[in-house]
Amino acid sequence: MILTFDFHNHSCLSPCASLENSPSAMAARAARKGLDLFALTDHNSALNAPAFAIACARAGLIPLFGLEINPFEEAHLLAIFPDPLSALAFSDRVFPYLPQMEVAPGQFGDQVVVDLEEHILAMPTVWYGNALRQSFSFFAELAAEAGALVIPAHVDRPQFSVYSQLGFLPEGEYDAVEAMSADPDAALCGRHCVISGSDAHVPEHIGRRASTLEIEEGRLVADMRSGLAAMLRAWEALGPGRELGQDALPVPPRPDADTDETMCGAALSSEIPGLAPLLGFLAQWYPRGAARALFEEIRRSFHAGRAWSVYKGRHSARPAAD
Repeated sequence: MILTFDFHNHSCLSPCASLENSPSAMAARAARKGLDLFALTDHNSALNAPAFAIACARAGLIPLFGLEINPFEEAHLLAIFPDPLSALAFSDRVFPYLPQMEVAPGQFGDQVVVDLEEHILAMPTVWYGNALRQSFSFFAELAAEAGALVIPAHVDRPQFSVYSQLGFLPEGEYDAVEAMSADPDAALCGRHCVISGSDAHVPEHIGRRASTLEIEEGRLVADMRSGLAAMLRAWEALGPGRELGQDALPVPPRPDADTDETMCGAALSSEIPGLAPLLGFLAQWYPRGAARALFEEIRRSFHAGRAWSVYKGRHSARPAAD
């Protein structure tokens, strides 16, 4: 079974990304571009993963969740997880390594955590664009231990890459490498599968460098789609004043426009009150078993070399609408 995927995309949480890149808008765009698998990888955080999970289910996409880690060498690294709760747990582990430098939105850009309907839940004050207080190899190992797909990002780019910052690819437990060109230097890729990614910061860039993947167990995709459909039905049942089963999950509050100055500035998932309803819902309904099974099949395909970049795709992506 052939799947089209894009594992490198930024939402409005990344300070360098467009505010138009809400999870809902991103998912709708990715669906129009013909993607099957779509990952969110904001800088040093996964706080928009909960909204992204439901937005992708609405759009008919299979989501994955991660971070683009910026270690102290500033050679970027993708860590991707099968479900939003795992990504958030890792995000909270990364946060203590982030220097506590407050963001100046006019200089560095806004950082916005949103719910599914694009209501603002928080605007973290710590700058996510900063370099973390540990090394590339440290975070590669930490992500691998946490069960992530570990993918050095844009290894051949002239900035923020292993090429520009280190000059070589360190030894590590990588599942693939992401390259920007058709023929990256073998010293930057080793024996790893080479994929491409859009590194989208604006809506128009989503799906611009999608990759293709061949998996042997197509039923895993059907199982995941079925689980996401069940989750979406449960979510849609949560209208105003309605209950799901025996649990009444509160609807996240919509902040009042007059209270912007008191907007939550937290950067940990447990400290953002508006995330609690989404997290409670996902803990109950996200198809984590099916997600993990498909995720490990994707890992096996990477290790077997059954994935291709946009430049060397063995199989072309489906026709995409702009």
